[in-house]
Amino acid sequence: MLHPIVNPFSKRVLRYFQEGKFTKEAFTEAKRKLAGEVRLDVEPRDDALSFYILLSAASLRGFASKEARAAKEIIKKQIASRVWALVKREGWGTSRFNPEALAYLLEDFELLTLTQAGVKLEEGDVRLLTAHEGEPLLYAVPWGELLPVLRSRRLSLPQLYLTQGYALLTLRQAIECYAESIAERCDAFLRSLEGSVAKDERLEEIASALSSAALSAMPVLVKHAGKSLKEEHFPPCIKATLAGVGSGSRNYAITVLLTSFLSYARIAPFNAGENARVADFISDISIIIEEVLPVIYAAAERCSPPLFEDQPQEKLNICYHLGFGFTEQPKLEDSGKSPWYFVPNCEKIRREAPSLCRPDKDCKGIKNPLVYYTRKRFAKEDK
Repeated sequence: MLHPIVNPFSKRVLRYFQEGKFTKEAFTEAKRKLAGEVRLDVEPRDDALSFYILLSAASLRGFASKEARAAKEIIKKQIASRVWALVKREGWGTSRFNPEALAYLLEDFELLTLTQAGVKLEEGDVRLLTAHEGEPLLYAVPWGELLPVLRSRRLSLPQLYLTQGYALLTLRQAIECYAESIAERCDAFLRSLEGSVAKDERLEEIASALSSAALSAMPVLVKHAGKSLKEEHFPPCIKATLAGVGSGSRNYAITVLLTSFLSYARIAPFNAGENARVADFISDISIIIEEVLPVIYAAAERCSPPLFEDQPQEKLNICYHLGFGFTEQPKLEDSGKSPWYFVPNCEKIRREAPSLCRPDKDCKGIKNPLVYYTRKRFAKEDK
């Protein structure tokens, strides 16, 4: 038997999708994946088709739907768990483990061992660079392979060691990067299916199960989420930004800080969760267009010089930071085209725009502007 599928889009796996119809056994496998089962002994055809059943069912609701996100998350976790099971089978954690085994397992992914890439590090450097992981750097990947995981914010450039055109990764990071690359290919495949999948009772059943999976994975919102903004409770850095800033700090203050703060404070002040989207919390885009963007644009006009006067492209960047991709006309169905950037911590604000940090008595013990706002905004109501 071929080794278990770790890339649903490899040529050998796509062949099954292109050759045949969905079988009863494949639907059974799809339901097992929905339940979180990770199996390495599945008949390859049924295993392959089960991945496409999940994606086809999700496509019935649209490539940007919550069902599509659930299918992508299930497949990503399935692949990561399979790879971990396989490397453990190959002796990970023991002296017999050969790092080349992972490079063999990951199909369509340019992963090299440090030896294969010709990268040499001093022993002290390795200890220093892997202190936060507790694992050795074993692999090198070219830049292009990193883009999906950087876009997802699972890893950031400061976390990576870059040399000779490669990013050096631990085994855990390599698997994470690979899983994100599969998730990104899910997006492309879902777009290719749009409008082409015929309705089927069995697919509808899977779509409903994906809907339930998406709801159970959504963050639990407290009763205050979604209430109107109260400027009197804004932290000093946000008030300073609203008043207008100079050319040195304009981009960071408006596009990064104010955009993230206003959007989360208005839409998801509590428990937004990782990889949140605006569409997870609101069903009316007018909240963004009529309440959030006008405040951002007004602050941009108060800058010296006005931000959009010499940098009109920043309007595109603002929507990108809100998660709608590069656009000036955000639509709810586009939510998730880019990351919805979270509010930077106070430490980062002090580093990137020190002129904005003017602490008052309520800043004591606060590490993020959003926490400052929520504590003051909802204190009386909580009581």
